[in-house]
Amino acid sequence: MMTSYPQSIAVSRQCCAIANIGSSWDECWNQLLAGRRAFSRGADLIAGWPDSPPLAAITTFPGQAGPPPYARRTDWLARLVGEQMRAPVDDLAHAHPAATLSLIVATSHGNPGPLSAIADAEHARVDRSKITQALWEGLVVDKLVREVNAGLGRELPGVTISGACASSLVAISYAADRIGAGLSDAVLVVAIDTLSRVASVGFDNIGAMSRLGCRPYDKRRDGTTVGEGAAAVLMARPELLPREDRWGAVAGTAVHCDAGHMVEPSPAGMSRVMQGALQQARLLPVDVQGVFWHGTGTRQNDKTEAEASRMVFGERSPPCTSTKGSLGHTMGASGMFNVLAACEALSRGVLPHIAGTDDPEYGNLDLVLHQPRPVASGPMLVTALGFGGINAAVTLLPQETSAWA
Repeated sequence: MMTSYPQSIAVSRQCCAIANIGSSWDECWNQLLAGRRAFSRGADLIAGWPDSPPLAAITTFPGQAGPPPYARRTDWLARLVGEQMRAPVDDLAHAHPAATLSLIVATSHGNPGPLSAIADAEHARVDRSKITQALWEGLVVDKLVREVNAGLGRELPGVTISGACASSLVAISYAADRIGAGLSDAVLVVAIDTLSRVASVGFDNIGAMSRLGCRPYDKRRDGTTVGEGAAAVLMARPELLPREDRWGAVAGTAVHCDAGHMVEPSPAGMSRVMQGALQQARLLPVDVQGVFWHGTGTRQNDKTEAEASRMVFGERSPPCTSTKGSLGHTMGASGMFNVLAACEALSRGVLPHIAGTDDPEYGNLDLVLHQPRPVASGPMLVTALGFGGINAAVTLLPQETSAWA
């Protein structure tokens, strides 16, 4: 049995989200309920984008007349998230001046701009001495913590975590551990990934990108839709947040790298973190009221999740869904969007349906299809998978029924 957190770890309602379907979390949630699919071509958005299947790109940047330069896209979004989270962080700091605050940024690849520019230069056979030092430094220097802090108007101690496409849940697990161990009273967790030309070409070359748009678990699915997004949430000891701001509680987390395969996830590795996140929350699989799967729409991912579900839940899963039919695969940020959606489901008692999926392949998954479904208030399980065998899971409870409250 894993050691439980000594106290409730509250998730604040004060969050933000920017994606292909909305410039705020409220917009994104409403579009998830509507099943909106908003995919576009890279060349229509950024000059010189290589020919590729549809992408889930951000087309509206709050406060901007148009998109920022490609090389600044990631850093600009990081600063914008900081600006949007400034008020809730300030409110907490002013109400509790002795509280220790910290910052964690989750991303799978950081800013892809420098790598893209260097790849262009290499393709054009530009003399390497002509490539600026700033571009080379951009490959190894992380600016995301600095940019978020600039938006916050603070200098919070921070760290960037990269766990491939499981980055958000790895970061949330680390934040919960810090709060549970008394190292921080509150942690701002920011997740951000923007479109990478190199990554999209790579995904396309291995046959992982859909020609028509992501359709998780559908018999006719043909891959995922590479996307981008930025989202953030404030986690804290519950007494630091007004009761009306407590959205949910992180009750259990688990992270494990089974190193089983570079790109093919392991059902055993995934089931291990699912069981671990439930054990730390002192829950059984039968207690789970809803699951937000990673749900990328690739053959191997969806098959793995169906097998892992059978290992954990038996022949029939709880009601479950994937947000990627609408949001696309926002890479390292995808788990954060699922955590926000799970908190919303806890609050509103409804699971969004899987957009684009009509004919599911796996009978053991109780998928929410065609329209949102009412769900009982109770534990929600969120999962994520990353290249290299990285698996992560988070168990969320309604704040008022937290096991430690």
